[in-house]
Amino acid sequence: MTYRKGFKSMPHDTFLNLSDKKKETIDHILLNTFFKKPISQVKVAEIVSEMKMSRGAFYKYFDDLEDAYTYIINQYALLIHQDIIKYIQADKNQFFDGIEKYLIWCSELDHETDYWKSLRLLTESNDLSAYKRFPLASDSPLLTQWTDILVANHIVMTDHEESVSFLFFIMELVMNSLTGYIANDWTTEELVKDYRFRVKWIMTGVTQ
Repeated sequence: MTYRKGFKSMPHDTFLNLSDKKKETIDHILLNTFFKKPISQVKVAEIVSEMKMSRGAFYKYFDDLEDAYTYIINQYALLIHQDIIKYIQADKNQFFDGIEKYLIWCSELDHETDYWKSLRLLTESNDLSAYKRFPLASDSPLLTQWTDILVANHIVMTDHEESVSFLFFIMELVMNSLTGYIANDWTTEELVKDYRFRVKWIMTGVTQ
C-alpha cells in the first residue's frame, strides 16, 4: 500500500514481498495485539513472540510499533472502504440504502471475528489514525468504482480531489454511526434510526 506524502512509507518491501498467507497471519497478529490494549502498552517482544520470529525480523518489516499500528489501521480502513462500495454497488441508484445495509451487516457480526475487531479498533482509536487519508490515484480501481456510483446517483463532483474527499466523508459517516452504536450499546434498529437522521441532515439540511 502507498501512503501519503509526509508520512513514513510502510510497511517495508520485505513485508510486501511475503506470501499472502504470511501477510494475513501477521495482519491477524497485529490486529489482535492492538485490539487488546493501546499501543502505549504494547511491546515489540509480544508481537515477535506471536509471530515466532526474531526482533530483527520485525524491523525488516516495520520501522517501529507506530509504523505497524498505522499500517494495520490503514489496511482495515481500506478494506472497509471497499466493502462499503460493494454494498452501494448492489443497487447503484440507492446510494444511502446500500450504506444502511452495510451498517446492519456490521451490527450482526460475530464479535470474535477480525472484521468486528477492526471496526472496534478504528472506532475506539483515541488518536487520529483512523481518519488519516491514504492517497488514491485517479485511475485506481477503488476510485473508478466510486466514480461510477456517483454518476449513477447523479452526485456531481467538480474534480478528482472532491470525489476523494467525499469518499472519506462517507467513511467518516459510517464510522461515526458505528461509534454511536458501540458506545451506546444500541440495537440494530437504534443504529438504523440514528443513521437515517444523519442522512436526512445531509440530504435536506437542518433548516426549512
